Amino acid sequence: MKEFMTVLMEVKVSLAEQNGKLDSLLDMKNKINETYDVAKRADTRAEENEKDIYDMKRDLTSKASKEDVERIVKQRENAFRYLPSWLALVISIAVFLLNYLAN
Repeated sequence: MKEFMTVLMEVKVSLAEQNGKLDSLLDMKNKINETYDVAKRADTRAEENEKDIYDMKRDLTSKASKEDVERIVKQRENAFRYLPSWLALVISIAVFLLNYLAN
């Protein structure tokens, strides 16, 4: 009888330990679910970032380079520099034609 009671106490202790482990696992389930949600959000954010990087690279390839911008600025400067000469030429041609047509 004493042996039976000893075995019964051991079973009771073992069941208590198993209940403690089960409670610990159930508590961990919530943490695991939270971790899964965080990982899912991070994965979604990473995919969005990859799309944004792709879009930025595509936009950068269609933008003008520094050399192109400098060339265009130089062309505009030259056009404004020579504008008075061209205007003087147009005015002299107009005056010449008016004198020619008037006589």
